Amino acid sequence: MEADFAPFREHREYTISRFFLQPGLPALFLTPRNAPPPYPAVFFLHHYRGSKENLAFFALEAARRGFAALAIDMEYHGERRVNGRDILSTDLEDDYQAFLRTFEHTLFALRFLETHESIRPREIFFLGVSLGALVGTVVAAPYGKFRGIALVVGGGNIEILFEESMLDSIVNIRYDLRKRGIPVRDVAVAWKDLDPVNAAEALTDTPVFLFNATRDTIVPGECTFELYRAIRAPKEIQWFHAEHDLFYLPRYRIPQRAFEYFTALQSVTP
Repeated sequence: MEADFAPFREHREYTISRFFLQPGLPALFLTPRNAPPPYPAVFFLHHYRGSKENLAFFALEAARRGFAALAIDMEYHGERRVNGRDILSTDLEDDYQAFLRTFEHTLFALRFLETHESIRPREIFFLGVSLGALVGTVVAAPYGKFRGIALVVGGGNIEILFEESMLDSIVNIRYDLRKRGIPVRDVAVAWKDLDPVNAAEALTDTPVFLFNATRDTIVPGECTFELYRAIRAPKEIQWFHAEHDLFYLPRYRIPQRAFEYFTALQSVTP
């Protein structure tokens, strides 16, 4: 799979290139400058209202550990923003289709990554934050090849999420459903294929590490516990006295912790 790479950022320890995986699907690809290929790689999915450019937050950590990284804009995010559209809106049918397209694009990006000549296909890891963690959990089972998974402020159980999350977009959805007399449970049933809890039951082998915040009001703690209980693979969870922006708080060193976890898994025979 060939791509035309354009320089995005040059650093003494890494290079980030921008390219299109397919028309309308921009991506960023990081390679370390002080390590020879082929590289282990991390596929990254950003938070709600984030973008692929959030990769820059952990670029130095990835490069210093000899990892490449690939990031895409999820539907209606970053360069793929569309006026009047949102992946979490009161137009639930459009939301549903946007999630399906995001899953499709994620799997397409992973096929690119595992076939790229500079990447070790058996050493691809996943790092997802918030919405990215939810999407990544759903994609991980059908993909089936991640060496390890790190989920930051992730969770599952759409019914609980829509009933309790204080994210403004979900609050709007909740109020709209009440106004129309539609039980949240009906949406959860209709969206069962999008629920990380249902997908996680198929995760039986790939180690999963969860980083969560005790004061998170966006992804409630019960959503995290639901996801954790559903994962049948080797798993570990760490809690931090923080809010939903945990990933970006330097004092907690979440990117560093994630890459320490990935590096440790490299020494384990799969």
